[in-house]
Amino acid sequence: MLSDSVYETIRRRLVNQEVAPGEKLNISTLAADLEVSPTPVREALARLEVEGLAVKRSLAGYTAAPLLSRRDFDDLFEMRLVVESAVAGRAATRISPADLETLDRLLEEMREARRTTNAEALRVFVDHDSLFHEQIATSSGNIMMADALRRLHAHTHLYRLYFHAGIAESTCTEHERIVDALRAADPDLAAAAMRSHLRRAQERLAPAAGGEETV
Repeated sequence: MLSDSVYETIRRRLVNQEVAPGEKLNISTLAADLEVSPTPVREALARLEVEGLAVKRSLAGYTAAPLLSRRDFDDLFEMRLVVESAVAGRAATRISPADLETLDRLLEEMREARRTTNAEALRVFVDHDSLFHEQIATSSGNIMMADALRRLHAHTHLYRLYFHAGIAESTCTEHERIVDALRAADPDLAAAAMRSHLRRAQERLAPAAGGEETV
């Protein structure tokens, strides 16, 4: 559907910071750029407002959401620790060989991307990091959990754009441990590996978070 396509395009621009946090989202400009009428753009922005990626202000229209405050960032990871650990444990007994192959491919492409520092390689790494987590959620078989985590990852994705070589190396190593636990069909080990990864990711990305005030 056209509205879904418009939504995905604008969402990708926001997540990848092609539109900077806090920047105005002009409906007419977006409609002209995407060669659509204003209606699907309005519908897309309303959906993105629900996800927290766009902010609507009275008489001012929409803007790209600012980065999360430090408090909101910590709350986000607290939720991820609870939900994603459970998802990984559930996926360990349900994941298919094809899904494991997908995780192996994503991880291999992340390893390849970490070997260079150019902007496009960084974007590949960041995108695959998100896809890795979303694939595990999908493999759990719980559609509602997978959908909820996709929304949460939109926010952590913004912080992944601050990745550097050291963080990339650690992330790949932790992802390998998660895949090993999933391949072993060990729910407790998979949940523990995911929990450890998220705690370390929170520590690594925290310096990029904002101040204490909630936006």
